[in-house]
Amino acid sequence: MNRQNRFIGCLIGAAVGDSLLLPAEGLSRGRIARRFPGALRQRLVCGHGMVSDDTEHAFLTTQALLAAGDDAARFGRALASRLRWWLLSLPGGCGKATARGLLRSWVGFSPSRSGVSSAGNGPAMRSAIIGLCWADDQQRRREFVTVSTTITHRDERAPDGRLILPNGPCRCVNCAQQPAP
Repeated sequence: MNRQNRFIGCLIGAAVGDSLLLPAEGLSRGRIARRFPGALRQRLVCGHGMVSDDTEHAFLTTQALLAAGDDAARFGRALASRLRWWLLSLPGGCGKATARGLLRSWVGFSPSRSGVSSAGNGPAMRSAIIGLCWADDQQRRREFVTVSTTITHRDERAPDGRLILPNGPCRCVNCAQQPAP
C-alpha cells in the first residue's frame, strides 16, 4: 500500500469509527453493550451518524502537515491557525482546555505558549495522523506531537500520552479497542 493510501485509510477509518461510536462516547464497554445491543451501526439521529471534533482535528492536522512539510515550527503555526478558525464554528465537542488554549492563541499567544495547564486528551485526536506521517522517524514524531499538543495543552504529561497512540492501541478504561493477543 502506498503512502497516500495509508493516509486516506487512516482518515476514513477514523471518521467511520468516530461516527459509529459517537453516541457511546464516554461510556464504559459494559454500558455500551447494554445501551446499544446488536450489530454496530449508525445510531445518532434516525439511523444516521456524524463525525465529532476528533475527526475534524485529524483533518485539520493533515492540512497543516501538508502545508508545513518537515518544518515543525511552520506546522505549529499552520495547525494553530486552522484550530483558531475551527473554534469560531462553536464545535459541540470542544473540550474546555482546548477552547481555552485556542482563545489564548486568538489573543496573540504563540503556538508554543498558547496551551493551558491540562493533560487532557484533546491532542490525542491529532496524534494518529502525525504518527503515520513520521512513523519511521521517532525524533520528528516526538517533535511534531509536542508542537501539536502545546497549542492547547501545556502539562508535561500531555505529549507523552499522545506519543503512545501512534505506536500501539489505546488502553484507556473506557475504550473498546483492545490489544491483539
